[in-house]
Amino acid sequence: MHQPAEFRQVRQRGKKFTDAYFSLSVVANHESYPRLGLSIATRTFGTAVARNRIKRLTRESFRLNQHALPPVDIAVYAREAARAAGPRALRASLDMHWKSISQRW
Repeated sequence: MHQPAEFRQVRQRGKKFTDAYFSLSVVANHESYPRLGLSIATRTFGTAVARNRIKRLTRESFRLNQHALPPVDIAVYAREAARAAGPRALRASLDMHWKSISQRW
């Protein structure tokens, strides 16, 4: 997902998955594979270094788990608590979300 309209559609129509670190919106797509979109707010994370750390970690987690996901569009929004969390806690949170998505679809 690249276009703002795609993010809006997923945010408005999607099923929500939320915890302390991330908020995900998920909606079925017409592709044969899952797609990922990231929204990491400058206001929440400040520096580009902090934002890129979260993006890299999320993309890698998605890459490792995408084979188990249904064909859906997933918009990931990082929350304030993710800024101070360590990589292990963030990966565990994302793994929990990927499992929830694959079980409910």
